[in-house]
Amino acid sequence: MKSVRLGLLALAMIMVAGLLMAGGQQASPSASGEKKLVIWSFTDELGGMIEEFKKVYPDVEVEFTVYPNDDEVYLNRINNTMRSRSQTPDVFTGERAWFRQVIEAGYWEPLSGAPYNAEGLMDNLVSYVPDLSRDAQGQITALSWQATPGGLFYRRSIARDVLGTDDPAVVSQWTSDINKFYELGEKIKAYYGGEKFLLSGYSDMSEFIFNRRTEPYVQGSRVVIPATLVEYMELAKEMRENRIEAGAGTWSPPWFSSMADASVFAYILPTWGLHYVLKPNAEPEANAGTQEFSGDWGLATPPAPYSWGGTWVGINRNSQNKDLAWEFVRFVGSNADFQENWARTTGDFVANTQVIDRIKSDFSEPFLGGQNHYAYFAEEVAKVNVSFIGPWDFQIQNAWGDQVDLYANGQKSLDQAIADFGLAVKDIIPNISEVVVNR
Repeated sequence: MKSVRLGLLALAMIMVAGLLMAGGQQASPSASGEKKLVIWSFTDELGGMIEEFKKVYPDVEVEFTVYPNDDEVYLNRINNTMRSRSQTPDVFTGERAWFRQVIEAGYWEPLSGAPYNAEGLMDNLVSYVPDLSRDAQGQITALSWQATPGGLFYRRSIARDVLGTDDPAVVSQWTSDINKFYELGEKIKAYYGGEKFLLSGYSDMSEFIFNRRTEPYVQGSRVVIPATLVEYMELAKEMRENRIEAGAGTWSPPWFSSMADASVFAYILPTWGLHYVLKPNAEPEANAGTQEFSGDWGLATPPAPYSWGGTWVGINRNSQNKDLAWEFVRFVGSNADFQENWARTTGDFVANTQVIDRIKSDFSEPFLGGQNHYAYFAEEVAKVNVSFIGPWDFQIQNAWGDQVDLYANGQKSLDQAIADFGLAVKDIIPNISEVVVNR
């Protein structure tokens, strides 16, 4: 799920490929009766879904290949394959951090109209999931089995020491407001004499910070940065200087290790963070089934609603087997029986609203001391707004994060960090004449 940086060369190739494809003839859905599907992904999580698909479609042979995206290996392979139209998969996946660029390049088959009619699925899906895949013509291009609203996972033992209770409702009163959240960090520092921290690192706040905006970054030939991002830069420096956070970067080895040593109060993670990040790192033995979970974790409301990550599945626009490819995309992205089974088996938060409503009251998560994470995420997903998401968000936010680090660590002044961000953005994004940073 961890996002990786896109190389500028790969990005340029994607955009060029999109122009080349736009001038070519669009292939029509296959009517050949082909019973083999070729599926590519950057993650192996589709493996279990393919097995479920084959139970319903036993005559279909599936060739599934995983290309990890370290150093953009997967992205480069997709890009080169789409340009050459050779050895193409029928279905391939995209990740939230960069898949808007795949959509802009026209790599996925539009699904809204005939013969797919994906718009007819909207009543039963969390709307932001298909909406986020819409192309410039407003057509759905991909579906996902999951929705990824965010939460704040906290140590119940630290909450009891500092607040006198580990009740998620009370803890949320401290974590849902950014000022009280910082105040809670000061209380933790005072109670433990600086030996425990509010966060492992200030960068954990970045996802909900980036989701506090209400308009796109790129507006015509301008990049516009909201004042909330400058506030985040200043807050990061204050946290670092006052030792409110432990100084670790998100995804760094100290970040992972702090989950197990009980030195950090909270981790700001989405739905998948519970199962794929916290459980295996905070309590690996229990996650492996060799002992019980301690129950020393709870789920509370962060300072702002957000969604983070997610994997979308789309049909290769060059596929000669689109009818069967659509069967797989529709199965994974909307089939209620599959998604209910997947949710109950894995605990993953799914995108089918009928399934969510049917099962949300049934969960009791031992890792969370019996708390029902599904009911919580069912409420949070309704708050998710993706109307401002654009194809360059990943690069812009990475460039901003680089300057936050330099400012927070005392290597630059605020003015210099903002100025250097502007220069970096103009180098990254073509045809940008102005970078406006509101303060």
